[in-house]
Amino acid sequence: MRSNNLIEQLHDIPIPPDIRQRSQLGIEQAMLEQKASNRRKSNRVKRRMSVCAAALVFLFLSVDILNHNYVWAGIQKALQFVPGIGVVKEENLLSERYILKQPISLSMGEGSIIITGILSDEEMTYMTMMGENTSRLEQVTIVNEQGIEYTLKSSTASWSGEDWTSGFWYKGKLDTNGNMKLVIDVEPIIEVPVTLSIAESYSSYPEIGETVTINGVSITAIPDRIGEKARISLVARHTEDFYITDYGIHGVYLHDESYKLSVVDIIGQKLTIETIRGVSNPQSEFYFTLSDEAQKRYTLTLPEISVSYNSAVKIKLLTEAQEHLNQTFEIAGFPVTITKTEKVSETRIRVYMDFHYNEGAAASLYSLNIDRSSMAKLNEQTGVIEYIEFDIEPESKQINVKLNRPGVIIRGPWVFEFPEQ
Repeated sequence: MRSNNLIEQLHDIPIPPDIRQRSQLGIEQAMLEQKASNRRKSNRVKRRMSVCAAALVFLFLSVDILNHNYVWAGIQKALQFVPGIGVVKEENLLSERYILKQPISLSMGEGSIIITGILSDEEMTYMTMMGENTSRLEQVTIVNEQGIEYTLKSSTASWSGEDWTSGFWYKGKLDTNGNMKLVIDVEPIIEVPVTLSIAESYSSYPEIGETVTINGVSITAIPDRIGEKARISLVARHTEDFYITDYGIHGVYLHDESYKLSVVDIIGQKLTIETIRGVSNPQSEFYFTLSDEAQKRYTLTLPEISVSYNSAVKIKLLTEAQEHLNQTFEIAGFPVTITKTEKVSETRIRVYMDFHYNEGAAASLYSLNIDRSSMAKLNEQTGVIEYIEFDIEPESKQINVKLNRPGVIIRGPWVFEFPEQ
């Protein structure tokens, strides 16, 4: 077994038998997504996706992107994981790539900043950062040992009040030899030393971290140690045309706490999960304080995950009230039955739906979006949509609506063991 930072810090983490390797990268920090897929035509016909990528480069061009999947296809695979950003780069030929192994915390006036990750290679340098109770930064500067300055500009960001997260990007190669420092141009100027390390390379996902495959979704849990805390990063791979929206860290709205991701120690005590907000969903990294028990063992359980399919369907509805409609359509291979429609007013209609939700199934549809402003009523136990209500034109006889981005629960559990001796 090869020596690496994971084993040195958390000791003898067992590696399960190798699973069939797939050339798919689960990353939600980018916009390069080239997919060609055959949609499922029935519940018995499964979509298959063919993916190829022409370049190993991130495109960070939008502030409102929620989820993205990067996939690098290759015959001879080399895998490199970038902590803090959640990237697994998969490619044919090994590239020299530098990463920030541990986050950097800084005080900034009354607030704070955390540099969560840095990736630097031949093509670009990318940095992720979050701030609390501070003004949002538009750019930062990296100065290498020779005094050469590289300006990284904010390329993706989200914020609420004075709390924000942002990704900073520099196109081109950055000379990372020797000592470097990060300069933040505020008053007073903040300068902090930055050390980047060469990313380790692996030949399979189970070599990076314990990998479990349930219901067609392989999840790798990658452990690391940050001081007295463990950091776990989650990476998923699958062949379906969906992206993960939640690893169970936040959970499906209205679902019981028992359905959320949890970690227990050797005596069964549930540990508190901490997160650092990322630039985009889903939250794929979390922390917990290491136990004081002499013999340390941690069990991570992920009961269910939430995904959103890249599917859409158009339906036609009469705008008059219909009590026993029983109109069924299919989206992402899941049946939905419109049971009735109700005219709330001359300009508003309510559409009742049966999602055929089954808690015993491997996967269940629980939500979808509509191509117009609307409101939805959710079941108080399952969180499944019961009806959607939206405006219609006065005196209209029928309406065409587009339903898209169906939300689906995929059930596990995915269970991981992390012993520390």
